[in-house]
Amino acid sequence: MLQVAHSAYPDIMVVTDFQPLGVIPDFWADVTLQALYLLAETRYAEATISMDELNIRGVIDDELGWQNRLDAVRKTLPTDLAVTTDTMLINNPVSVVTVCERAFKAFEPGPINFEESSTNFLGSAYPRLDRLVALANACKESRISITGHTDASGNEIRNQDLSLKRANAVADHIVNSGIDRSRLEVRGVGSTVAIADDSTRYGRSLNRRIEIVLVGENQETEAGQ
Repeated sequence: MLQVAHSAYPDIMVVTDFQPLGVIPDFWADVTLQALYLLAETRYAEATISMDELNIRGVIDDELGWQNRLDAVRKTLPTDLAVTTDTMLINNPVSVVTVCERAFKAFEPGPINFEESSTNFLGSAYPRLDRLVALANACKESRISITGHTDASGNEIRNQDLSLKRANAVADHIVNSGIDRSRLEVRGVGSTVAIADDSTRYGRSLNRRIEIVLVGENQETEAGQ
C-alpha cells in the first residue's frame, strides 16, 4: 500500500496511521488501493470506507480524467459496494478562491491533542493534521494561523511557554509535510483565552487546545481546534 501511495503521490511525504476501530472488511485493502488512485485525481479530497460504501468528497480540476478513473475503479470493486462521490469542479482562478473559502468554512480537523505536559502529539492528531496539509496544498494562496492554549493550572509563564511550544510543534509538522513556513503564523497565549470552566477536569481538557485558522485571499475563517 505504501508503494502505491508513493507512486500516486511522488512529490509529497506519505504518512500512515492505521488504527482499526472494528471488524475490517475482507475487501478493505483492495478498495483502499483503488481509493488512493482516485484521490490522486483531485486537488483536495477525503475518502471513507465502510462495510457497504466507499465515499469520496473533494475538489477536481479535470472532470474527464476524474470520470475515467472513477469508471475504471468501479469495475474493480465488489458489486455490492456502493460508490458515492461529492466533488466540485474548478477550472479558473476565481472558482479556486471560492472553493477554498467554502472548504475553510466546512473544514473541521478535530482536536489536536498532546501527551500531558508535553509537546508530543497523541496518535489521533496525525490524520487530523494531514487533512489540514491536504487542504493547504490545494489552496496554495492561503495562510495558516496556529494558536496554542493551555488550562490555568500551574505557573502562567510556564503555560505561555508550553502553549507556544505546542503551536510550534504543529507548525513543524506542517512544514515537514511540505508547506512553506512563510505561510504560517504561530503564537501561544497560555491560559488567557479559556473556553470552558477551569475548575473542572473536563473544562481544563477543553482549554488545552490548538486553534487553527485558515486565511484565504478574501476572508478569515476559523477552521478548527
